[in-house]
Amino acid sequence: MLLREQRDGSVLAIAQPAHAALAGRLAEAWDDDLAPDLVRATHHHDDVWAERDARPPFNPATGRPTDLLELGDGDRVRMWSRVEEVAAPLGPEAALWVLRHAERLHEDYDEAPVKAMAAAIGARIDERVAALRARGPRFDDAELARGTSLLALFDTLSLRLCFGVGEAVPAGVLRLTPEAEGAVGVTPWPFVGRRVDTFVEGRALPGRLADQEALDAAWEATAPAPVPVVLVPGG
Repeated sequence: MLLREQRDGSVLAIAQPAHAALAGRLAEAWDDDLAPDLVRATHHHDDVWAERDARPPFNPATGRPTDLLELGDGDRVRMWSRVEEVAAPLGPEAALWVLRHAERLHEDYDEAPVKAMAAAIGARIDERVAALRARGPRFDDAELARGTSLLALFDTLSLRLCFGVGEAVPAGVLRLTPEAEGAVGVTPWPFVGRRVDTFVEGRALPGRLADQEALDAAWEATAPAPVPVVLVPGG
């Protein structure tokens, strides 16, 4: 779950699959010929969180849903250990990109449970790559590195946009700046055309809630709504 502070004291709650869907729409708008399986994987790279974010757990310290930045190692292991099961319906190539994303996310962790999970994901990646390469000369190391880097960039760009761009911030190799009328400038400009009009779905919640029951009630009473995301070339 991603939480963005609103000026009126409320909070915009964005489920991680909704953030991933925004990343996928950015991939669709990219000024390059991306493989459909990579775009599909980008759309669905956080599907492991779908069930949890459908009924987010309450954080009593903040009075809000537990957000992405508050995740413990146990949460990560429970969710990401299911990544292959969740990604498999996407097809073998898209599933490979989601697995590569999961491995990249956890490559710098030193905690034993996370390292063990990352190693297991790495072993499954090796098996999938070998099976795909057996079909023909595909997925060499350069292609694997490029696809993984692109998915990471779309993920980072979407995260920045979901949290809000109130000042100039980096997003991988890109730079984001607030522009007029709520638009976000992107430098260098990487998209087809001179403007991208898209959206991310979120729910407006009160700034603080009493307990899980109050969060559940507020969640059920508030339907997800599209929040405009407008990108233009940075000034």
